[in-house]
Amino acid sequence: MSDADRIVEFVYEVGQLKRLPRAGWLFAGVPNPESVAAHSFRVGVLAYAIAVQEDANPDRAATLGLFHDVPEARTGDIPYVGKLYLDVKMPPEDVAREQVQHLPAPLAAHIEALVAEHESAKTSYDYTPEARCSRDADKLELLLQAREYQAAGITKMERFIQTMQASVVTDTGKALMDSALRIAPSEWWEAFGRR
Repeated sequence: MSDADRIVEFVYEVGQLKRLPRAGWLFAGVPNPESVAAHSFRVGVLAYAIAVQEDANPDRAATLGLFHDVPEARTGDIPYVGKLYLDVKMPPEDVAREQVQHLPAPLAAHIEALVAEHESAKTSYDYTPEARCSRDADKLELLLQAREYQAAGITKMERFIQTMQASVVTDTGKALMDSALRIAPSEWWEAFGRR
C-alpha cells in the first residue's frame, strides 16, 4: 500500500467519529446527541480561543482539541458511569499508537504526540500550556452543550454543568465558563435579530 492509501484508511477510520454519539448524553435522555466529531470540532475552536487569551500557541492547542478523541474511533465513547465498571486495558495514547502504526512515520509521530500531550493534562501535573487550554476547552464544550440541551428542554443537565465547573483551570476558561452560565445559548441569534 502507498502512503496515500494508508492515510485514506486512517481518515476513513476517523470518519467513524462523525457517526459515534457522545454516550453520556444518552444516559441524560438526549434523543439524538451530538457526535464525537462535532464535539471535537468545537473543542478545537475553544482551545484556539483560550490559547490566544492565555498567550499559549493557539494552533497547537486547537490541533490538540481536534485530535483528542481520535482513539474513540476504536474504543467508542465510554461514558463516566461505564468507566466505573470497565477495566480499560489500553490508555488513549496507546490506542492512538496502534491507530497510526501504518501511517508514514512523521505523520504517525505527530498524531501520537498530539493525543499524548492532551492526555498529559488529565494524568499529571507536567503538561504544556496548550494541553491545559485543550483540556479546558474539552470541559467547556461539554458545559456549553449541556446548556444548549437544557435550553432545548432536556432536564437532566445540571449535573453535567456542575461537574464541568470544577474542572476548568485557566483564567480564560473560568471567564468563559462564567459567561456561558450567564448567557443563553440563543443570545447570539437574538442579538443578530436586534441589529
